[in-house]
Amino acid sequence: MMLQPRKFIYKTRQKLRKKYPITYSQLSFGDMGLRSLSRLRLTNKQLFRLTIFFKKSVRKSELTKRSFWIHAFPHLPLTRKSKGMRMGKGQGKLNLWHSNSSSGKILIEFRHLRFGRAKYFLTQLNAKLSTPTSFVKQSSKQIKIARSRRLNVSAYDFLN
Repeated sequence: MMLQPRKFIYKTRQKLRKKYPITYSQLSFGDMGLRSLSRLRLTNKQLFRLTIFFKKSVRKSELTKRSFWIHAFPHLPLTRKSKGMRMGKGQGKLNLWHSNSSSGKILIEFRHLRFGRAKYFLTQLNAKLSTPTSFVKQSSKQIKIARSRRLNVSAYDFLN
């Protein structure tokens, strides 16, 4: 089933081309993530396919406690007229739902996923998206703090 809001009052809405404040500009839940470097519109079909694609990466999650977060939900409607229809006669039918995301937003986050595997999935996702992206991981400051406290933690533990 495709993603869409549960309840909505109006099927027509303007496209909202104004700039939004950037939310989720830093990692909030996971260890690694994918940041978009330009504005992006994700449709409900794209987001549904992304969730299926990332469920493959989170197989056996009860053993490894892997998890992922997608910081986008299609809550904006988009209408289109049918092909061959003449001009006028109002706005078209509801075609799809989409989500606008600004540049600098982290789209996807991972937790408890190996560095190589996460990089592999994120490079595949980069090929599927129509925008330039960058790979983000936790800062090295957290690793240095853990080492300075003389804990039994190495840098390898943070990357896995």
